[in-house]
Amino acid sequence: MRFSRHHVFSPSTLTSIIMVFICAHLLSSVSTLYAADSIPASDFAINKSVVLLGCLFFLLCLFSLTGLALNIRKRSRLEEILRLKINQYQDSQEELQATEEMLQAQISEYMQSQDELQATEEMLREQIGEYQIVHDQLLATEEMLRVQLEVAVEGSLKFKAVFEHSPITVALTSLPGGAFSEVNQAFIDMFGYSREEAIGKTTVDLGVWLHESDRNRFLQLLREHSFVNNFEVEMQRKGGEEFTAIFSGTLLEIADKPFVLSAVMDISDQKRLQNQLHQSQKMDVVGQLAGGIAHDFNNMLAGIMAAAEMLKLRLPGDDKNSKMVDTIIEAANRSADLTRELLMFSRKGDAVSRPVRIHETISTVMSLLERTIDKQIQITSRMQADNPVVMGDQAQLQNSLLNLGVNARDAMPHGGFLTYTTSVKDMDVAANRSLGISLAVGRYLEIAVSDTGIGMTKGLMDHIFEPFFTTKAVGKGTGLGLASVYGTVRSHQGELHVQSEPGVGSVFKMYLPIIEAESVAKASEGVALTGKGGILLVDDEEILRDIGRELLEDFGYTVFLAENGIQALEVFGSHRNEISLVILDMIMPKMGGKDTFLRLREEVPELKVLFCSGFSSEGTGCELVRMGACGFIQKPYNRSELSRAVAEALEL
Repeated sequence: MRFSRHHVFSPSTLTSIIMVFICAHLLSSVSTLYAADSIPASDFAINKSVVLLGCLFFLLCLFSLTGLALNIRKRSRLEEILRLKINQYQDSQEELQATEEMLQAQISEYMQSQDELQATEEMLREQIGEYQIVHDQLLATEEMLRVQLEVAVEGSLKFKAVFEHSPITVALTSLPGGAFSEVNQAFIDMFGYSREEAIGKTTVDLGVWLHESDRNRFLQLLREHSFVNNFEVEMQRKGGEEFTAIFSGTLLEIADKPFVLSAVMDISDQKRLQNQLHQSQKMDVVGQLAGGIAHDFNNMLAGIMAAAEMLKLRLPGDDKNSKMVDTIIEAANRSADLTRELLMFSRKGDAVSRPVRIHETISTVMSLLERTIDKQIQITSRMQADNPVVMGDQAQLQNSLLNLGVNARDAMPHGGFLTYTTSVKDMDVAANRSLGISLAVGRYLEIAVSDTGIGMTKGLMDHIFEPFFTTKAVGKGTGLGLASVYGTVRSHQGELHVQSEPGVGSVFKMYLPIIEAESVAKASEGVALTGKGGILLVDDEEILRDIGRELLEDFGYTVFLAENGIQALEVFGSHRNEISLVILDMIMPKMGGKDTFLRLREEVPELKVLFCSGFSSEGTGCELVRMGACGFIQKPYNRSELSRAVAEALEL
């Protein structure tokens, strides 16, 4: 607001103004007097002084007025300055008021903004809380993703390791072209192609399918079912070597692209083992049949041989009849050999295990062959092993080597070379795999019998060890020769390996465990041994009981007879103090030999028992001896063999 013009004068200013008014009044009075000429002359001098005084006073007043004027001007200037200041102050007050109003407005806006800011702050706190939650979730998700990534990386590494180091051939082929996208090391090892040679090529380019029809059939099944499992095919490696494989494949998508994941397994060894198993099963079946036949057949042969020997003893000086008896005995022995061969390939016969010098056995076989085979066939030997010794049955081994020589002779109708070779081999897993056999790791004697004959096809080789299988004309062979060789080798913990090629010849290799050189005791041919004491002979065959009693009584023993196990227990109970030995047949009706043996040993634990049988399905002689038996004698037996077996059992 502006400054007001009404104000109070200061005392000095007011005095000056009053004096001015007074002087003005005096002057006005004097002037009036002079003008009217009303002042007397006498009084003129006084009046003159008064006038002078008035003039002085006037001057004084004038000076006062001048000073007043100056003071007024100064006062005016001060007032002007003051008004200016006041106006400036008023202006500043107005500006201040406007500023205050503006500040109040701003304060109001600020307060409003503070409220908004507080609301925003609250919202931000909530958002920060949500952000913190999201952040924590993101951290958890990140950790989970990290773990999943680590798992994925680990899984990828594991998959890569499994793919690369899998023993099964695995390959990935793209469709529709069928080119290899990836192959593992097993593929490289199996087919012989490097990764660079295989990638980008098809199976047709590499020529891994032996038969195009197999490939077409596989692809047809894959299209129909989207997968193929265990598709058996013939395949070939880079060098042309053929092998049997199981091929499996499945359709899948990788990165939205179609592929075929295939796996190949070489089953050549499994096929070979399967064939061996089939062969073994055939032999087991025929062996069981042969065992049943051999039991009855050997019982009859035992009676024939014993009766013939007893008859020969009762015909002294009768050469003609003695020769006839010898013919009977020889025929019985040959029949016994045939039965022994039947049992041998089924590994049911009891072998006599002794150290055998193979070189001596081979020399004996070669001597026999040289006198019987065509002179166009030259028999040679290469004994590279240093006087080898194996543990086994010399008669069986000799018979096996003789059988192989006879087969070689029949394979060379126009002459050739028959060679026996020996060498020592260290067999390990690699050596077994290369030969397609399965032997325990160790040192073995390799006996090779080779010929330069007509050879055999692969199809023929698959059947040569089957019993009664023969390529010879009717009446020229029994078909048991190679079967008995197979049985002999297996019973000696060995293996038999065959190589043959049509028009080139064949090589049969026997692998037998080798032992340290030992002296080979030759079985001595002795006369019948005599003795005394009571013997219980238990056999379900009447002819064997009768002829057995004749033989045993001739040796000097007292004989008691029983036709089965139950009767044997009754006879033994009645004559316990008289019986020193029981000769017990293994296979009998009502109660078998093994059960009878156990019942007898319950009554007399130290009782001596000698088992005999034409064929034992309940255990071998060694197993019976471990049970406590004094020995085992195989039917058919001759007079001297029976006497020695009884003498050894009674420890005479």
